Amino acid sequence: MRKTFIAGLALAAVAVLILPGQSRAAAIKYTCDGGDVLTVAFSESSAELTLPDGVKVSLPQQQAASGFWYSNGGYELRGKGEELQFAIGRMAPVTCRNAGEVTGQFDRATRAEVELAEKDTGFDQKGKLTCLRYPNFALKQLDLGEKGAAGLYIASSEGPCQLNPTLDRKINDDIAGYLWGAVGPYAFFRGADGWNGGMPFVVYDARSGARLTEDVVAGEFSALTLVGDELTLRYRRTFGAECSLLADPEGCGKKIRQALGLAPDRAMPDCQAAYKPAIDADPNAAKDIQAWPSVVDYPVERKLSETGTSFVAVEGELTCRPAM
Repeated sequence: MRKTFIAGLALAAVAVLILPGQSRAAAIKYTCDGGDVLTVAFSESSAELTLPDGVKVSLPQQQAASGFWYSNGGYELRGKGEELQFAIGRMAPVTCRNAGEVTGQFDRATRAEVELAEKDTGFDQKGKLTCLRYPNFALKQLDLGEKGAAGLYIASSEGPCQLNPTLDRKINDDIAGYLWGAVGPYAFFRGADGWNGGMPFVVYDARSGARLTEDVVAGEFSALTLVGDELTLRYRRTFGAECSLLADPEGCGKKIRQALGLAPDRAMPDCQAAYKPAIDADPNAAKDIQAWPSVVDYPVERKLSETGTSFVAVEGELTCRPAM
């Protein structure tokens, strides 16, 4: 199956649209039957797919009766919840499952999945419950086959993988779309969609259920370090400006430095290359496109504890692209 799968990728690669080098959304890894790994970055209108051999393709969103569907005619992703079907042309699809909770720098968890009958979901329809069990607590996710989990919970580490309305602490949060992982007592939930090329996330204290912070990460965390009760997060943060660095480099740059607490002489990125594909596609609208607000990714270090959070910008490259 693996040889056939890879061969299909190679044959189909000549017929796809190769993406620009810049990232458009935070990457989610899926492990497929047979062992191949796909990386997918979802946004509201497309899915940016990285194949096992590194080729990148863009799949526009299609109208789906349920779940999600992305296709460019050559490649196709269909799915519900954390599972998807990947197909190339007329080849038989393969099943791929979200492996995000074990691919980054989160603590390793014992994972269990249970199919639930209508009477057990609380929604009068069948669903799937995913449980990530850590030494001192568990995280639960209820999927009903739609984008975003139907329920996210912080629970006891004891007992079977099942919903317990009396004891499970439900997370009611507009940002939290799926489980992501945990470091020590800190539980991470990611968004159901990307935002301006980054991935929204929110962190809760699993001991108290307190919501500690929210932010948008570009790509993956570069480091998650727990010392005592303090967690240090290092990552590239996505910031959406209300001005264009391309149309007004000096004025917009000043506003961004002030908003992000950057030094007055901190160099701003050159946005020309990021805006160029849109301008080339519609030269008559070049002036309007140049005025599109800019999105900046920049490196930060965030400190997190049960008493609160703080972050500062650190040295490193700033990158720019137009807002989506």
